[in-house]
Amino acid sequence: MDVIMPQLGETVAEGRIGNWFKQVGDKVAAGDNLFEIETDKVTMEVQAIESGVLSEIRVPAGETVPVGTVVAVIGETAAGKVTQAAPAAITEAKQSPAKVALSPFEAVRTPKGLSGRVAAPQDLKLTPLARRLIAQQGLDVAPIARAVRGRGGWRIAAADVRTAPRARAEAPAPVAARIEPGPGDRVEPLNQIRARTAEHLAAAWRAAPHVFQAVEVDFSAVDKARGAAKQDFLERHGVPLTYLPFVARAACLALAEFPRCNAYFDGDRLVVRGKINLGIAVDLDHEGLVAPVVHDAARVKLPDLAVAFSGLAGKARAGMLVLSDLEGGSYTITNNGSFGTLFTAPIINVPQVAVLSFDAVTKRPVVVDTGQGDAVMARPAALIGQCFDHRAMDGAYSAAFLARLKEILETTDWSAELG
Repeated sequence: MDVIMPQLGETVAEGRIGNWFKQVGDKVAAGDNLFEIETDKVTMEVQAIESGVLSEIRVPAGETVPVGTVVAVIGETAAGKVTQAAPAAITEAKQSPAKVALSPFEAVRTPKGLSGRVAAPQDLKLTPLARRLIAQQGLDVAPIARAVRGRGGWRIAAADVRTAPRARAEAPAPVAARIEPGPGDRVEPLNQIRARTAEHLAAAWRAAPHVFQAVEVDFSAVDKARGAAKQDFLERHGVPLTYLPFVARAACLALAEFPRCNAYFDGDRLVVRGKINLGIAVDLDHEGLVAPVVHDAARVKLPDLAVAFSGLAGKARAGMLVLSDLEGGSYTITNNGSFGTLFTAPIINVPQVAVLSFDAVTKRPVVVDTGQGDAVMARPAALIGQCFDHRAMDGAYSAAFLARLKEILETTDWSAELG
């Protein structure tokens, strides 16, 4: 039986073998851990689905291969073979519904013997029809990919292939001069998560025209409810009651009124999501970043949001996230408030079209209308900002969303939300 690199999720097109738990000649029982996969999002263990003897390892630890690649063979006896092939020479398996979770997109190699490959998942995907047209016509993927990427798309469709002769090649990006490390310098190789994070964010910055806006929010209403409930909340739920779930709950309410913020780009189309799947950025001890997702967050009550966020952050830092924790996000929140930051202009998690930043809540002088005139008072306040993709919305739409978010945070009876 061929053991293939599985499709772990709709956005995952390749995986890196991190470690083999079995060696050639070892007996394998269904359910045994065979190998470890490191993707751009998570590290996971892959189990055998049939029993036998591991007769061949075709992809050694440390190699990255596309989904569908045969990585090993389980037979009745051991062939005693470990293939140390270069990635370009690795055999790709035919994907079948029985062995591979199907996806609307396929990881592909460029035709005509080209050495490059359309990067995934942070770059571009090809639909099956587009792949077939490219192969039939013997086209070069590179100019098609540049045209799609240039307009901020994230997949190559059949229409892109049919208009390929009109695709305009862009000038190659300038390459910075290499600087050799000097005396006292320390070279720190990037780990898998840090490297993938860097690739994804760089691609996102190139793809989307980012615009940043922010509003100052008075957190007095939040602070009053939080202060009264936080000790009881900790005892009942076992997690601290932070400001984050209040901001997340308010964001869900505002997104329902401004749905274009909860969308993604599909080629030249904007797809407005029917559900709010809220991603929360989690720092992995400064070694990378992940954004686990609370699915259908608009239906989750504030206390449950707090518990969910704490649980996902704990799983992320313990390396226990699974792909379902990371997929399907439609809007992301990043919170740097614990570090005391004033404001943060984050990078959009494309193909999403917006990301919310939430910084430190501190006492600030605020002008308050007392009914008898204006007065300056100390109030807990913070800046909340949104980076948005200008192709999806104009500044007025984003500003209206932020104004509504501010209104919700400042005027909601949060004690009732916590009850």
